[in-house]
Amino acid sequence: MKYGLIYDAANCHITGDYLRQSIPQTQGIPIDMSLFKANVNIERLLRTICEPGANPDVLMHEIGSHGLPNGLATVSIPTGCLDIDTFGWTNFRLKWAMLFDYVFTWHPSYVGKFKEAGHPRVCAIPHAIDGRRFAADISQDRRYDVGFVGNFGLPQYWRRDRVNLVLSSKFLMNDFRKKYNDEEMVEIYRSSRIVVNVSRAEFPQEANMRCYEAMAGGALLITEIPTELTEWGFREGEHFIGWRSEQEIPALVSQFLNDSARRNTIARAGHERTIAHFTYQQCVERMTAFINKDEGRLFAPARNWREENVLLLYLSYYYRFQEFGAVVEEFKALRHSNPKAYLKGLPMVLKSLRRVIKSSLL
Repeated sequence: MKYGLIYDAANCHITGDYLRQSIPQTQGIPIDMSLFKANVNIERLLRTICEPGANPDVLMHEIGSHGLPNGLATVSIPTGCLDIDTFGWTNFRLKWAMLFDYVFTWHPSYVGKFKEAGHPRVCAIPHAIDGRRFAADISQDRRYDVGFVGNFGLPQYWRRDRVNLVLSSKFLMNDFRKKYNDEEMVEIYRSSRIVVNVSRAEFPQEANMRCYEAMAGGALLITEIPTELTEWGFREGEHFIGWRSEQEIPALVSQFLNDSARRNTIARAGHERTIAHFTYQQCVERMTAFINKDEGRLFAPARNWREENVLLLYLSYYYRFQEFGAVVEEFKALRHSNPKAYLKGLPMVLKSLRRVIKSSLL
């Protein structure tokens, strides 16, 4: 299967980036929306990107890209959306999904929400690791008591920052404020006895990339309970250790630093399950199998909608990502399509205009 991979290089999610890297070059056509108008027509876009007769078998769009090609509700090629952080702007995401034939969400608990909203083809995909980066041998010396790689100082990570500040005062850690590249991240986790994960406050049960990277690196993962890991078949006490309050984290770390036998047993089990079943390469295989069984059929609910409803959906996307030029063009198309629907779009246009004026005064 050949994928047309629609993303925005200036605003892409790192999981989407890893997923694209896991698709062989012969099977992936990168389509960087930062090089085009936010509302470029999909047919025109394909003519620009692809040789005649060489269109992709499926178009895959990363939600969060600041561009969204127009015409997805009429294009003859199956489409899918990569909905990685579904817990953010969920009500909008449930609506945007209707433009696509397939929805891929990284959170199993949201599959039912998309189906309840009216989408017939939804598949959960886990966060994962690049299987080419992590070794099967995890016996190397581990110089850090606790390892951490991730963002520091951002509002959404205030819980994580607080925990890391406490841990760094009690245990030997790497510099958790530092930015690390992929190779350095792997080395940090391969050099750590324990990794403590604290997910974002608005969705604390998320099994984020760190969970899998820590286990793949052979460290003992300590993460918050409840966790999506259990929905993917990992078991607390067998593959990872759970924490239930921030106050108990230092004691758990001390306990497992002093019990190397149990720590290593659990870390080994987590490592083996992650390496065997949770790679980005396997995620691509899962997506391909899910799409292939439908033999090219089209499922997007918006394909059967009235034009003004599709235009309103596009307008909401451009509005949320502050693409003012696309907002105005979509609003004009809406006025010609249906004057009553035109009034429904007016508040988004006015808010977008207010943002533009405000930013110009700063």
